[in-house]
Amino acid sequence: MGAGLGSARLGMGGPRRLLLISNSTLHGGGYLGHCQQHIQSFLGQKVKRVLFIPYALHDRDAYARTAREKFESLGYRLDSIHESCDPVEAVRTSEAIFIGGGNTFRLLKALYDNSLIHEIRKRVLEDGIPYMGSSAGTNVATVSINTTNDSNPLNP
Repeated sequence: MGAGLGSARLGMGGPRRLLLISNSTLHGGGYLGHCQQHIQSFLGQKVKRVLFIPYALHDRDAYARTAREKFESLGYRLDSIHESCDPVEAVRTSEAIFIGGGNTFRLLKALYDNSLIHEIRKRVLEDGIPYMGSSAGTNVATVSINTTNDSNPLNP
């Protein structure tokens, strides 16, 4: 369970576009406020819709609302994968992917349970769509989550 999205061989496919953010909120700031200019520069004007993956937090509805408000304020439509009847197809048709923060172990388990690891790797590593991660979403973009300091409620 320790292998993240980045464990695929990176020598294959086209250019990779990743924006990896350590956290989504700085003390005293709003959600993604500290990096919103980077987000707009990274996604640009070609991307109109972002697929959000909120699996790292328990309350996915509230998390999606928060992310949707921020991305809409930046001019992007946000679709949350947990609201999709077919998560794999949602990844296949996404213009950009943003995986939010929370518990890395919870996130990675949900990605595997929903058969999304291969599809996300393909879209990002081969198709070259933009990938954003914050906190846990950044962790799973690496080769391993072995050094993550999150508590693991799934394997106490």
